[in-house]
Amino acid sequence: MKWVFALAVITALAMLWSLWGRDWLKSRGLASGFFAWLEPVEIALWKNSKTIFKARFLMVLGFLSTILTQAGAIDITPLMPFVPDAWEPTLRVIWNMLPIIIVGVGWVDEQLRKETTKPLEQVALPEVKPTAVVVAEIKAEQAKAELSAVIDEAKAEGKI
Repeated sequence: MKWVFALAVITALAMLWSLWGRDWLKSRGLASGFFAWLEPVEIALWKNSKTIFKARFLMVLGFLSTILTQAGAIDITPLMPFVPDAWEPTLRVIWNMLPIIIVGVGWVDEQLRKETTKPLEQVALPEVKPTAVVVAEIKAEQAKAELSAVIDEAKAEGKI
């Protein structure tokens, strides 16, 4: 049963990272070197999509629970005295089907993600702007400042 708790903790940490931790850490400007290294991995493995990350994590979790169940590391026998005798066969079937159900839910989540919301091509773009874009933004800001200065000067002279 230790494995079940370990998988639950790992799952909780992965979901917290995906939902809040990553965005919070990026908003603070911390660990920019870490994110520069991590972003290409995220794009390659789950196309920088939180939904695909969750779906693929579920599939891996289902696969691991299958392996651990077959190895005997996950066993519900200690829980069976608390289950009425009439429900025992049903519970055993559900328990044995649980890994494939988890994998199936993950697969369905990924398929739904591919069919809805923003296109993956848009999500899979790096968040770091290319140098050309940064240079263009700087030039646009300079032009905006110059235009603002000209307008202010024209207002001071009474031309506007």
